[in-house]
Order: sequence, then structure tokens, then C-alpha cells
Amino acid sequence: MVRLDKTSYPAALELYRGAESFFPLIASVLLDEQDGEVYSDDNAAPRQVYVEHAFGFAQIFGHPCARFEADLERHLLIDRRFTAPKVRLYTPYLPRFLNDPKWESLRSFRQRFFIEPDRSFDNQFAALERPDKIELQSGYELNADEIERAFGVVGRFWRNPEDFIHKSNAVVAFCDGRPASICYSAAQADRRAEIDVLTLPEFRELGLGKITVMHFVKRCFEQSLQPLWDCFSNNAGSMQLCRSVGFHAPRPPYPFFTINR
Repeated sequence: MVRLDKTSYPAALELYRGAESFFPLIASVLLDEQDGEVYSDDNAAPRQVYVEHAFGFAQIFGHPCARFEADLERHLLIDRRFTAPKVRLYTPYLPRFLNDPKWESLRSFRQRFFIEPDRSFDNQFAALERPDKIELQSGYELNADEIERAFGVVGRFWRNPEDFIHKSNAVVAFCDGRPASICYSAAQADRRAEIDVLTLPEFRELGLGKITVMHFVKRCFEQSLQPLWDCFSNNAGSMQLCRSVGFHAPRPPYPFFTINR
């Protein structure tokens, strides 16, 4: 297993674009838009690749190579020398070593959701009751420092506040002047946007999450971006919220491994 230098990222990206499951957080590392590490069986002509985002999300893709997967098993499950506090491993492709019963406790399941690009929100916006003293802000009018103090998400995925403001497409709901709920893109790649949404505890049960998500999705459609939703299959609140907006799941949940350092 070799760590790829960035000159080899384009070859790995082309391999990834042919994979069955595409996550913008993974592609953003290969595009050198966000930080992370990339490993493969071969630096010049990668056949199987492991991408690890700096936040910990990771994925294995390509053509199975026994030696590479043996090295990867040691990296992930024995040495555990990865940089993030934990690896959050997408595994729509499940390597053989993760089928070992001794790793079963690390397994959970996540669900991928999509929404049709011609979805109209006109009726939903009309029917939606916005609580009093709610203001929406988005894009360049947002203050990155204020968002970071309230939600702690500005540096979670993006390299700097400027990238967050210019690339995350964030929509924030303010309640009586205070940041209350945010929906933004954790990553964007190949015209696809990975949704992250957060409502502060004191502002929940007001419908603010749905308001911010709908406006975020509308902004994505206006920019020809495909918003993607991914969450744990036992996260009832997230599952209900995305479906209420119009997202649907065309495939069953997939295995997901959380590996602590």
C-alpha cells in the first residue's frame, strides 16, 4: 500500500467516477478541494484506492487487490495510525476482511437519499408556517465567525472560512437574531453536494430544519447541483426530515464501519 502523491490523484479520480457509489466528501479529496490522504496499490496506475478525508470519512473503491487489502486491514484495524480520531468508512463495496465476525461490532448501516432535480417547492413553501422572528441568510451575506461560534462547522470539512462561505451554499435560519439552524454542503464534487444540517437544541421542534433544507435544495437546483442526503438508518429524525422534503431512497441501506483510533 503506497500513499499517492497529488500528481496521481487524477487517475484515482477517474477510477472513482466509475465506482457504483459516489460521495462528494471522497471526491473532494481527489480534486484537492479538501484535505485528506489517498492510498493505492500502485502510484503510477492505481487499481484499488483508499481515500481518507481529514475529518475521517473514508471509502475503498476500484478492483480488489489481495495485498492492498491486507495492508489496509493493518492500517485500519491493527495499527490504527490514521490521523482523525475515528475513521467513518463508507462500504457499499465491502472488502473481505471486514466480513470477519470480530469486526461486527464496528458495523452499522447508513441510507443514501436522492431528490429529483425538477422538484418544485412552491406548494410546500406556501403551506409552511414560518415561526415569528425568523430570518434566513445565505451565501456571501453570512458571517463565517458567527456561524463557527454557533455551530462549529466552518472548519469541519472546508479548509478555511473563505471556502466555506464561497462553496458550501449555506443557508442559516436566525431566530430573533440568533443563529438557530443551518443547512450547508459538507463537500461539492462533479455537480453533487453532500448535505449537512444542524439545528441547535433550544430551537428544535420549530420546523427550522425543514425550512433551511428546502431553501438549500432550491439553491442547489438553481445552480444545477444535485443535493445528496446520507444518514444512519436508525436516525429517525434525519430520515423523516429528508423524506418530508421529497428525498427518496432507491437502494437499501449499506454497511458503514466506525473505527476509533
